[in-house]
Amino acid sequence: MDSTTDNTYQELETDEINHPETAGWFYLFPVLLTILLLTGMIQYGNAMVYKKDNQIADSEHDLKSKHKHEINFAALLANEEFSHNIRDTVYTDRDLWLELRIDQQMLYVHYRDGKTKNYPVSSGNKFLDRGIESRPGLFAIFRKEEIHLSSQFENARMNWYMPYNMGIGFHGLPNTGYYGNLGVRPSSHGCIRMRNEDARQLFKECDLGTIVLAHRGETARVVAFAPDGFKNESEYTKEDYMKIMAYNLGAIMEGKYLIDLPKRLIIDGKIIPVSGINVSSVSKIPEKQMLPFAIAEIDIKSDKINSRNLNSNLASNETRGEFLTLLGINDEEEELTENLASISVDAETVKKYAHNPIGILPYFGPKK
Repeated sequence: MDSTTDNTYQELETDEINHPETAGWFYLFPVLLTILLLTGMIQYGNAMVYKKDNQIADSEHDLKSKHKHEINFAALLANEEFSHNIRDTVYTDRDLWLELRIDQQMLYVHYRDGKTKNYPVSSGNKFLDRGIESRPGLFAIFRKEEIHLSSQFENARMNWYMPYNMGIGFHGLPNTGYYGNLGVRPSSHGCIRMRNEDARQLFKECDLGTIVLAHRGETARVVAFAPDGFKNESEYTKEDYMKIMAYNLGAIMEGKYLIDLPKRLIIDGKIIPVSGINVSSVSKIPEKQMLPFAIAEIDIKSDKINSRNLNSNLASNETRGEFLTLLGINDEEEELTENLASISVDAETVKKYAHNPIGILPYFGPKK
């Protein structure tokens, strides 16, 4: 060891003798650092446990909320999704209604107690000679005959015949050769063929006025059972029914469903025209529905003490313009929105949204 190293040790020993507090801090600092590290690890562990407990609590709260609320409010905020899923609901006070799925070649009988029964059917084939394709619409059974002889097809016998759309109805045939097409493909000249035992059972259960909803899976109207105790606001005429049906469907198709709220009513099947009521299609529903909003107006009254008379109308219009600019709405849209408080259900609207667009079906006389 050289002399330089001896001098350094001597200086350190001298400093420890002259400044004993410095030497104490030199040994105490590692101890304090260790204590701080241990304390931080304990607090971090407690924080993780607290966070985990909160997550469990939040999950339990969310689970309870899902069971408590039946309405998905988040979906209401998603305007596109909301608009895509809205339908016009028609209510019936009867114990059953019929749903004819033309696309599935299946008839569903919906009962008030929640039960559903299905029957395979075969609908109209437009490619047959004098054939008519079965078409969508909201209909009702308007006649019942245990045995009906066709005036168009050489007195062909139809068993348990129940027409709902002019001459088109549910029925069976004397033979069973057509059974292989039931539930598979359209094979009739227009009517809805069923097995004889199924047609007989349906005949017993259905009264005149039973609702029939025929569609291909794209209907903008649906049928539901009226809640217990629900009644129409008043006695409606046939004209009243058609106006309300046009009002409800028109509000959806014109994007005004949230502004012109639908009027709930129980439909009387006996007033439904034999040509049916328009059910439209979900493909025609706009992507978005208009949202109602209110614009605050500031009414500045003139100060009688001050000689300056402020124009309150001008200030109000300027404020209105600022709000409309922020909302991205021009004056024409504002005027349209204000006029949406009520829909004028005129004859043209009824024709457009209530009358079935399929019109009158062709009649083929008997061959000679």
